[in-house]
Amino acid sequence: MKIVIIGAGNVASHLTRAFVKAGHKVTVWNRSEASLAAIKEELSCPCTTDMGAIPRDADVYLISVTDDALESVAEMLHTFIGKCEGVVAHTAGSMPVSLLQQHFRRCGVLYPMQTFTKGKTLDYNQIPFFVEEEDDVLRKLALSVSPSVYQLNGEQRKTLHLAAVFACNFTNHCYSIAEDMLQQIDIPFAALLPLINETTQKVKAMSPVEAQTGPAVREDEIVLDQQEHLLDDRPDLQDIYIRMSESIIKYKRKKE
Repeated sequence: MKIVIIGAGNVASHLTRAFVKAGHKVTVWNRSEASLAAIKEELSCPCTTDMGAIPRDADVYLISVTDDALESVAEMLHTFIGKCEGVVAHTAGSMPVSLLQQHFRRCGVLYPMQTFTKGKTLDYNQIPFFVEEEDDVLRKLALSVSPSVYQLNGEQRKTLHLAAVFACNFTNHCYSIAEDMLQQIDIPFAALLPLINETTQKVKAMSPVEAQTGPAVREDEIVLDQQEHLLDDRPDLQDIYIRMSESIIKYKRKKE
């Protein structure tokens, strides 16, 4: 396929790499020349800061920018390509396709559910893609880089994105809290990695509810009380601790 990617951030850079390696003809547009330099050097695909220079006959125009910029970039793209024949899609997990429908005839969403960091190599075969479209173009594009492709509507995708925030973003923030605690006693965060890895491995084989361990799931009031008071000087973390423990207990009792 002939693809135009609008943006050069984390998600856009990874998708550009994946689609080029899958044999697609990719052109990348971005406001900043500096952000395009690494893509040019690694992939040697056409890159431009001039939206007037992007192809008018692409099969897919994929807008991969911040949520705040999505609507304005879509308006700008429409100014240059008008009512094009290609599918115009965005990659945002929680933004509606209607942002594009007011400008383009064929619209959709191509949402790769993964945490992306520039410079971090990913196995795209392991990344699930979630598409919303009226025809089959985005599904075929996603299948060219991953075997895991699902169809979701906008409301379903919002729930999926929320679940991902709990599973990934909130979990990582808990790692940050734990790292701060360990620094107070001169222990490296790496000491927790075997525990983190084992927890991750367990949820591959059983339900997270079944894999839950710790004082809350045991309803060990002595330990819960001790740890709660260790956070007396950090009421913000104490509140998180109490609410998380209460939630674990509720989930356990609900499953009994």
